[in-house]
Amino acid sequence: MRQFVQEMTPAADDTAAPDVQANLHRVVVEWRATARILADPELTAQLTRPLPDEDHGEVTAP
Repeated sequence: MRQFVQEMTPAADDTAAPDVQANLHRVVVEWRATARILADPELTAQLTRPLPDEDHGEVTAP
């Protein structure tokens, strides 16, 4: 909860910015996705298991 508030506060803080609603929406969508993952024990286990020690090379910027 504390981490959510810490991310939500700066997103809502700059009310003069034209994209403040987009920033708030992004934070809520990301946290909602996190909550759904953590609510499903099987999915949580799948996504938090250690990755294999394989190097797949450099990740290119989007």
